[in-house]
Amino acid sequence: MHKIAQRIVGGLSSSLGDSSAAAGAWWCAGRSVSSGSAARQAEFQLNTVRAESFYDSTVEKYAAQDVEVLSLRQMLSFGRNAWNDPDKVLKSARYVQRELPKRLARRLLDLQLLPYIVVTNPHIKKVYNQYYVSFETLRRVPTIRTLEENQDFCQLLREHLDSHAPMLDSLATGLRECKSKELVGSCLHMDSFFDSMLRSRISRRVIAEQHLHINNKRPAFIGIICTDLDVHDSIDFAVQKTKQVCMETYGTAPDVLVSGPHVTIPYIPAHLDYMVYELLKNAMRAVVEQGRAQQAARQAGAAGNPAYLGPPPKLPPVHVRVCPGVNGTLTLKVSDQGGGIADDLIDKVWSYGFTTIGRNTQSASSSTSTGSSSTSNNSAGKDSGMGPDVVEGLGSGMVQQVAAGAGGGAGSGAAAMSNGGGSSGGGRRQQPGGGLQVLMRGPGGHSRYQMAGLGFGLPLSRLYARYFGGDLRLQTIPGYGVDAYLTLRRLEEHEWEEHVDAPTTLPINMAPY
Repeated sequence: MHKIAQRIVGGLSSSLGDSSAAAGAWWCAGRSVSSGSAARQAEFQLNTVRAESFYDSTVEKYAAQDVEVLSLRQMLSFGRNAWNDPDKVLKSARYVQRELPKRLARRLLDLQLLPYIVVTNPHIKKVYNQYYVSFETLRRVPTIRTLEENQDFCQLLREHLDSHAPMLDSLATGLRECKSKELVGSCLHMDSFFDSMLRSRISRRVIAEQHLHINNKRPAFIGIICTDLDVHDSIDFAVQKTKQVCMETYGTAPDVLVSGPHVTIPYIPAHLDYMVYELLKNAMRAVVEQGRAQQAARQAGAAGNPAYLGPPPKLPPVHVRVCPGVNGTLTLKVSDQGGGIADDLIDKVWSYGFTTIGRNTQSASSSTSTGSSSTSNNSAGKDSGMGPDVVEGLGSGMVQQVAAGAGGGAGSGAAAMSNGGGSSGGGRRQQPGGGLQVLMRGPGGHSRYQMAGLGFGLPLSRLYARYFGGDLRLQTIPGYGVDAYLTLRRLEEHEWEEHVDAPTTLPINMAPY
């Protein structure tokens, strides 16, 4: 990656003019580029000379360029042929390096259009700065012409993906802080903005991850698409992780009963794992908190005669039903007896940042029986709105996961992915990019468990489902429980093209005072 980094430094240096201070900073950065990653060097350089500008016309020029819409046919075609055709790999690399700067520029423009109270929030500003660093770095990468240059580009791409992993936490924290303002917060309606931001995030990560894995000869995979994904395997895996989080948070967890035929679908494993995990997490939390509320009511009623109280009843199980549909669809029905959603909250659950944490957590926090650090971190997270244990989203920790399997460092893991290395056996759960290992591991490899609190789980899950033409719907019976219907489309059985949001078309709506 040294050659690419030096060429980026050279291009950035020439754009700074004759400023001696800036020239000195660029010279020092250029001398030290081999000692660190290109992403870190680019960030150092940009921050040193204050290269970013709110009115930089470069962002507008890139944002105005037409986006080459990603299609499933393109992903599968390039993936199938790339194993034996190096030219396909290079074409894929050039597509990625053309597309990512344009897509980042569109989101930078959207961020520039935010209301003052939002755009000046330090967490939102952090997202803007990180996007700007990636935009300036990636747009200056010289055209990829050889496989060696592609390996360097893949390492640079992986570093930028990992640097963007905490950005979802930052967006959620910034949103919560802005909406907590007593006067202005209630006037912010930002769901369309977050839909656009997160849909673009999904697209960028799919484009980048597909290229990183395009040359990996993994059984039953074309890039990051598993052509034979066992749905029951995904459900069982999410059940294990969710019960683990629930036990660490509450000291108990309901059983999960899975029924329906065993089917396989072509899909991206990490997407399905995330959606199922979020639905199970909501269901389990509702069941546990409903059970505790009922037990508290019994205790209050039997205060004068404890003999009539008896042991607490067993928690009702969560039911997951696999329902094959028609026209290439598959629906997962997740049913719980957690008391349902109140009528006045049913629409709010789809709003980003909305969470029921704090509404019914008093009994949960007072009766938590575990002493693990994860539980204490959760309590801190609930009190402050954000703790170090927050599960971020898709993509974080992937380098560490691959490196751990290969016995090398982060750099060797990234290189292995770009070269098509890594294990080819051991099942899909050992494959890089698949599953909740990615979701549940922070940059240092430590667990980042949290049962709830971000307020992004349901709307982001629906966004993932709709990205490939599916959907997520809720049917609630207040006082009883909720049925969640996650509908998926088999990726090889329908013509799919991504939905691309044009820049500046999603202004933030401000309610009148």
